[in-house]
Amino acid sequence: MIDTMLADQGEVLYAWLAVGCAIAGTAVWRFAGVVLASRIPADSPMMGWINTMAYAMVAAVLLLILVHPTGVLATTSLDQRLVGLGVGLLAMFFSKRLIPSLLCGIGAFALAIQFI
Repeated sequence: MIDTMLADQGEVLYAWLAVGCAIAGTAVWRFAGVVLASRIPADSPMMGWINTMAYAMVAAVLLLILVHPTGVLATTSLDQRLVGLGVGLLAMFFSKRLIPSLLCGIGAFALAIQFI
């Protein structure tokens, strides 16, 4: 009984240690970004590279969610998700407004779930 209780406490400790390490890692890079952002000119190649990497990471996460979803989104088909994405992108291309484009994409996704 005591052995299992101590093992459970050890697992909880390791979980909190992992959360603490994740917070520390994020905080270090955020602090470095704040310190270095004022020293890098906005039109320098370094800032262009940083912006490119940021957009690439956002695109990678979007595609990961689109192709390999988890949770409730995994119950939908790829076709349904692509319809929502396509309509949202088209709305953004033509309107250049974020909120209406998001609403169009969400609405198209909802309709695709109902009819496809």
